[in-house]
Amino acid sequence: MNNKSVKPLNRKSSKPYERVQLFSGGGSRFGYYLGSYAALVAHDLTPDIIVGTCGGSLSAYLVNLAPDPKDLQELMCSRELYRVITAIRHVAPDEANKRLKIRYVTQALKRWRLSRQLSNRQKQQQADNYERLLDELQQLAMFRIDNEVQWLDELSRFSPKQNNNSFNAAAPEIAIIASRLYQAPNQTPNADKSVHNEFKLQELLFAPPRLAVSEHFDEMLNAPAHTFADGRIHQSVNVVKQWAFNSAVRASMADMYYLPPTPIDDLGWCLGGVINLTPIELACQLGQTVFAETKAGYDTYLASPAIQRVFGFDPNERLAQVHGYQPMETSSLVKSERNSRQLHWLPFADNGQQLAGQHVQKRFNIKQMTVELIHSDYDGFVQQMQAQWQYGYQRTVNYIQQHGL
Repeated sequence: MNNKSVKPLNRKSSKPYERVQLFSGGGSRFGYYLGSYAALVAHDLTPDIIVGTCGGSLSAYLVNLAPDPKDLQELMCSRELYRVITAIRHVAPDEANKRLKIRYVTQALKRWRLSRQLSNRQKQQQADNYERLLDELQQLAMFRIDNEVQWLDELSRFSPKQNNNSFNAAAPEIAIIASRLYQAPNQTPNADKSVHNEFKLQELLFAPPRLAVSEHFDEMLNAPAHTFADGRIHQSVNVVKQWAFNSAVRASMADMYYLPPTPIDDLGWCLGGVINLTPIELACQLGQTVFAETKAGYDTYLASPAIQRVFGFDPNERLAQVHGYQPMETSSLVKSERNSRQLHWLPFADNGQQLAGQHVQKRFNIKQMTVELIHSDYDGFVQQMQAQWQYGYQRTVNYIQQHGL
């Protein structure tokens, strides 16, 4: 890890790292983060810590395996990574019976309708329980991962220690955001036993070893979505100090209705990093300089209703909060001048348009009533990865040049 620029984390030291980069989402367009990272390295702005969420957690792991941009490009275009990506597949028709197919479509329509009617959504939240939601997330997930336990083992030859779960001392430190679902017994006296298994959610931070040893770090953290979620999300963040990359990446990528939740010992069922997709508050606590990305809004037909259904908040409200965030300043410097140097928004909000066709495609099969994943052949995959890398690299270089960094 980048030990030279890491400071002890305590109450007197406000920023433990010099530079932080966020890999916040990306999905199957995760390659543009790798190009962006390479651009920072090329301009002597290498991040000291990367915080990855959802698809960005996989990118962060790839940087851990191959921090040198040349090696990273080789890894990004490798057949091993191609097999990792193509192991993510849609549920085959013979795995999803007709009843579940119809249920998926009707539930999606129901989520959209309830997202338009706040009172109805609140009533539904009151009626939900842990078992019902867990069953829904397990049964209605559109995609699966083949040979899930060994999913990332394909990448082992790129690990310096031939161990996928080890931290690379030559790489930036890695932190990963996910969430967990747990039972919260109803404390109301004489309450109906059928609602005793109310569910709650909690943000997870898989922290790197150097950060995890801080005795005060836990006290710094609050879950931003807590204020939007009507009490559904726990206020505190669960800091996980002992963890493996395989399980943390899988937990971060387990977004609702895409991949099923995944169990982790002592945490329970984990269901994705969308609980805090762009952890800008955390990043600004950690580093003097933060490289984040602008994000496009969530669509109002599928993504936003799904997040509201499970997490209880409108993700576009949270996104507006993220983009409007202003770091707190304690120095006498002019606030606007100080912020311009501390928080940098890389312009990636149009990645969906700019990389159209340069990622795994999804197609709705009306006859089977399933969403299919369309993977390219290996040559097509390499082309997609190179296009993503170039987009992320060039956008970041342009930003660096425009702002004189």
